[in-house]
Amino acid sequence: MTSMKPGSWPSPISASLLAVAGNRNKDVQVVGDDLWWDEMRPSESGRTLVVSQKHGDLIAAPWNASSGVHEYGGISWHGFIKDGSAHLAFVNKADQRIYVAAVGVEPVAFSPEPPAGEDHRYIELNYVNGEIWCIREKHAAGKVTRAIVAVSEKGVRVLDSASQFYAHPRISRDGTLLAWACWEHPQMPWDGTEIKVAQIVHGELKSVKIVAGNLEESCLNPEWGLNNDLFYISDQSGWWNLWSVTQDGTTRQVINDKSEWGIPLWQLGMKTMVALDDGRILATHGPVDNQKLIVVDTTADKGVDIDCDFSDFVPSISQGNGKAYAFASSSTLMDTLIEIDLKTLQVKQIFSKPLPVDAAYFSKPYQIEAKRADGRSVFGIFYPAKNPQCEASEKPPLLVMVHGGPTAHASASISLEHSYFTSRGIAVVEVNYGGSTGYGREYRNVLRQAWGIVDREDVIEIVDHLIKAGEVDGKKILIRGGSAGGFTVLNVLVNSDRFAAGASYYGVADCTALALETHDFESRYLDSMIGAYPAEADLYKDRSPLTHSKNLTSPLIIFQGLDDKVVPPAQSEAFRDVCVEKGIKHEYHAFEGEGHGFRKASSIITAHESELKFFGEVLGFTPQM
Repeated sequence: MTSMKPGSWPSPISASLLAVAGNRNKDVQVVGDDLWWDEMRPSESGRTLVVSQKHGDLIAAPWNASSGVHEYGGISWHGFIKDGSAHLAFVNKADQRIYVAAVGVEPVAFSPEPPAGEDHRYIELNYVNGEIWCIREKHAAGKVTRAIVAVSEKGVRVLDSASQFYAHPRISRDGTLLAWACWEHPQMPWDGTEIKVAQIVHGELKSVKIVAGNLEESCLNPEWGLNNDLFYISDQSGWWNLWSVTQDGTTRQVINDKSEWGIPLWQLGMKTMVALDDGRILATHGPVDNQKLIVVDTTADKGVDIDCDFSDFVPSISQGNGKAYAFASSSTLMDTLIEIDLKTLQVKQIFSKPLPVDAAYFSKPYQIEAKRADGRSVFGIFYPAKNPQCEASEKPPLLVMVHGGPTAHASASISLEHSYFTSRGIAVVEVNYGGSTGYGREYRNVLRQAWGIVDREDVIEIVDHLIKAGEVDGKKILIRGGSAGGFTVLNVLVNSDRFAAGASYYGVADCTALALETHDFESRYLDSMIGAYPAEADLYKDRSPLTHSKNLTSPLIIFQGLDDKVVPPAQSEAFRDVCVEKGIKHEYHAFEGEGHGFRKASSIITAHESELKFFGEVLGFTPQM
């Protein structure tokens, strides 16, 4: 083993490898006797396609199954059986229309072309007697509206349009009822939602009623069980747990568990729970560093954890033919499609993404906990520097990663991206600052009215914790983050001098501009995190990193997608101009054809190589690419 300067260690994990091995899966579905799943492939310009276990790729380029609803999309496809044959319905990215195709047949447009000057987007597709029931988002005359609709070759029928936002339309097993979640501005779905149920009468919705939820209760993921009992996830107890409501309106908490069974609904169609055909519930729950699959006997209100080697699950569980399926990972296993036998509860791997390099180059993450002066805990996921051929000649630098959202969290899973840095001798920590999910509603609410303060303070708390523990070099602290994470990066850099350099990926620089210019889904998000605008205009200005940019002294590298509708390029350009004016070492990389998050292999490679080289110039090491 060679003693070398951290940052300069040779690593087989290249930026090109990150891009090539970067396929991502969101959903798996049982379709007849086949299994289908989606893949987002950076190697194919970031397009999302659907793959059949029996037939391989179901849509060829340039088809791209990607909805633009809420700008974040979600589950944008649906497999179903029609006339004895398997069919695929999907939302095509280019025009946002629904297309349908039998296996092996070219897709045909199913939803109508929208009127001139209008933009119609669809998501959460369900095939119902020749129609596709789904959520439609309509952009027309500067206004955004949404509805639950029934789409057919004859046109579009509006089923319900009483709410601003919709999620999880679910048809009961006997086809007589429809349930869905909904909410209004300024709520976000993790703040307060309602679950509504309506009768289906001759294809129309009748007698709509609210069965759960309110402004301060987040209810998500309704699923129909036997006898038209409705199960859902609610945080009424302080944790997203499993609840149910019967047809007579009787509500009960099925499981009382001080861990999360739900997730923030950034992407529509994601679900952490499914009702099984025998009346049981299959769900995920547990802490962020050790999630479990659990089967619940709803007649006894008792759950049993399923024994398996995985600790993190993509929030999309499917069931059929006596089996259930999910994508999972752990601290040692990468994205794996697993099958659960619902009789024996045995778990087996359908396929696993092989480690592209020897496992010894991957850092094994674990959760750390720091205590603030006020006694509140702050959590982080720590990835130590690791390389089987090198040892550090000195304490390693620390790269702080700040997750986006900010209503989200980092989990403790094996990571090619994290190991891109740790295998070169740079330790990494993901900070689950106050406001992060995974730790209950009280922790999630810590960020209310405090965005730009709590997240910044908690990042510094975790950094100090690792320095005091002797894990890292306190003079070589780096920080990176995207979107809301980029906001925290910029805020930290203009309010602290302990960071050697930072990397902002499409980060928020100006809170006022964000409130006025961002897309509809998040246009009132800051009401809860800062205050209502324009009543709190002064507070918006004070919380903006751009306001305090005169204090910036740390080198900064900035990355921005030019098609970003969530955080428009002007935000990143403003900080670029500050760096130019102050003569601060910086780089600005803008990417054509990229939005809020990079999907193309070329963008991923350029960003990672540029960032690592930039950090090396600042800290005095020469990275081996």
